[in-house]
Amino acid sequence: MQQRVKGITQILFGEFNGIQVFLAPIALFYWIQSSTILSAATSLLSFRIHYFPLLAFLIVFSYTMFMSLKLNLFHQGAKAEFWETIIELHVSVMALILIALIVYAISGFVAYFYGITGTLKTTMYLLFKLYTALLIAYHYLLNVWLKPYYLRSYGRNRAYRALHSWVRINKLAFVRYSAFILVVVYAAVRLYLLLINYAIIPVMEGISAYTGLDLRLKLLPFMHVDDIFVNVGVLLLAFVLSNLLFYPLIYWIKQFIQMFNPIQLKAAQTKQTTIPLEEGQI
Repeated sequence: MQQRVKGITQILFGEFNGIQVFLAPIALFYWIQSSTILSAATSLLSFRIHYFPLLAFLIVFSYTMFMSLKLNLFHQGAKAEFWETIIELHVSVMALILIALIVYAISGFVAYFYGITGTLKTTMYLLFKLYTALLIAYHYLLNVWLKPYYLRSYGRNRAYRALHSWVRINKLAFVRYSAFILVVVYAAVRLYLLLINYAIIPVMEGISAYTGLDLRLKLLPFMHVDDIFVNVGVLLLAFVLSNLLFYPLIYWIKQFIQMFNPIQLKAAQTKQTTIPLEEGQI
């Protein structure tokens, strides 16, 4: 049972899964009825704007839990090292919140003294989008680079030192392979959006037209505090559905990326060129 739970968790939250939602939020809202999105946004921004801080806190909290799960799947080694990584994650989240508060203060100052408005929402959105996507990409890249050392039964700290020594000698290969991974991940997100647009959504609409049942999730208007928790739960369910359908692409791309890992290629070439000595030969 423990292995099954770990396997399901790996499918839903492992590798770079989840980045498609933060690079392209439309990947999340595909699974929610557009009319309920409009109703929820209107009620929040028009009548229940004081609910927004709690909503923002729950979203940041959910993302922190998601990244904690992902880091647990990536982690190899002692538990103390894992908790150090979790502390670093929380420190980065606190830094994000502080930056957001500074941006809010500067936007208020500019709006009051210079009459420049409309920049706060865009800035906050871009800040959150960049932070979430880059954090997933960073830890995925790090895991790809460290995995060959983990396969040799290296601990986390020893793998870090070995990778650092390798990078000092092979800087160009490191930059080239890292850029290659980022391009492939971005291409996977674009391909996923195309598949949703031209394959999955038409099928869902056909089922809805034939049966009269809308398979998409629904958000509630923000009328009471309970609606915040319900809507966050709906968003999390849509996030899980998006990750589940994104996983087949991740599986094949992971195999494709590993074929070009320069550390593994070097190890394979070394193994092939090693000639075993005959008995009695020095």
